[in-house]
Amino acid sequence: MSSVNYFNTIAKDWNEIRVHYFKDELREKAICCTSIKDKIVADLGAGTGFISLEVAKEAKIVFPIDASTNMLKELYSAAKKDNLNNIYPIKGYAEDLPLFDESIDIIFMNMALHHVVNPDKVIREIFRVLKPGGKVIITDVEEHDGIWAKEEMFDVWLGFNHPQIEKWYKEAGFKNISVSSTGLKCQGSSSKGDFTETGVFIALGTK
Repeated sequence: MSSVNYFNTIAKDWNEIRVHYFKDELREKAICCTSIKDKIVADLGAGTGFISLEVAKEAKIVFPIDASTNMLKELYSAAKKDNLNNIYPIKGYAEDLPLFDESIDIIFMNMALHHVVNPDKVIREIFRVLKPGGKVIITDVEEHDGIWAKEEMFDVWLGFNHPQIEKWYKEAGFKNISVSSTGLKCQGSSSKGDFTETGVFIALGTK
């Protein structure tokens, strides 16, 4: 099973599953890093809308992008239920963003970078679609040894270290780079009872 198939399968239950891995506080830490009022925002690996549904309350337009059709269907239903009419879900991949050059003010990517094969390419794509002065905010897990996550959750990377992320930001062309720990934890258990707990980082950059 691929990562996309996995998330298509669990889409209806993801909101309940997710709370066991990371908390709502992570969303607040990400959003408070910049002003989203009246901005054009993209949310990569948007899932069921953890970030998108919140930022849509102030942003001008939100483009949630995800490779999972079922995740986007859940997001769209939630947006309609909350009368959020400025959300436009797009099926696509972070390594080849279906967005125009220099079209986005702010990009969020929460807990999705470790699911892509080429994170450096994703970061270059983010740079491409951001407007000059645009900002990127990536939140994801720090390095860990929970190999079961590759087998059961189809993670490609077992987290990242800070210098690694900073290097990719610099190579893409970002400035005002900051990679730091959020002080929050991400945890999970395998079907065999293996428990993994790791930190969560936040990486900021400006085009």
